[in-house]
This record gives sequence, C-alpha cells and structure tokens, in this order.
Amino acid sequence: MKFEYKVENMRLHGMTSMVLTKEHEKKLNELGEEGWEMVGLTASASGRNIAAVFKREKI
Repeated sequence: MKFEYKVENMRLHGMTSMVLTKEHEKKLNELGEEGWEMVGLTASASGRNIAAVFKREKI
C-alpha cells in the first residue's frame, strides 16, 4: 500500500487564545471529503500557526 501526504498551514485567530474559525473547519471538511486523513498536528513557537499533516492512499 502506498500513501501520499499533504501539509496544510493555518493561521489561527484571536488575541489571547488562538482559535480555529468556521473557515478552517470548512477546509478540514473539504480535505476529509477528498479522502485526506489528519495524522499529525503541530503548532509554531508563537502558537499563531499550525501545520496539519494529512495522508491518503495513493491510487
């Protein structure tokens, strides 16, 4: 079985606590519909950006 990977960088919003928006949720749902599964998530040192790693079976 072979896989392909995708990294999605997202800038978080908020002043004191960083939050994901409805736009982020929409993008994540679109990726799920395309067959992508999130396998990892990491935040930058500032906490203002996150990188989500996705994989799906390569056809």
